[in-house]
Amino acid sequence: MKGIVYILICILLNVAGQTSIKYGTNAVGELSLGISKLGPFFVTVLKQPFILIGFFLYGISAFFWIGALSRTELSFAYPLLSIGYVLILLISWRFFGEAINMYRVMGMVLIAGGMVFLAKSI
Repeated sequence: MKGIVYILICILLNVAGQTSIKYGTNAVGELSLGISKLGPFFVTVLKQPFILIGFFLYGISAFFWIGALSRTELSFAYPLLSIGYVLILLISWRFFGEAINMYRVMGMVLIAGGMVFLAKSI
């Protein structure tokens, strides 16, 4: 049971990190990874606090992931990370105004169904 708690904390930190990075990239606009633009890219990223917060949250989540893997099987733990996909879809719609079409809804339903089967395997 402790492993599941670690996994859920990891998922929440990952979702918060992704949301923070998206908020930060919205603030700076479109970034390019072209060879000539790598310097400005890194300067922009390192100056944007929300992107840095997102990286920090990822770092913390890595420690919870290590704790989760020490308590559960990888074949159980890793698929549970897809709960984050569902959360990101909802957050993207609610906070960033992204459109949710029928294909995305069906994908979310399939992921949620998969989580039910996975939960039954405990």
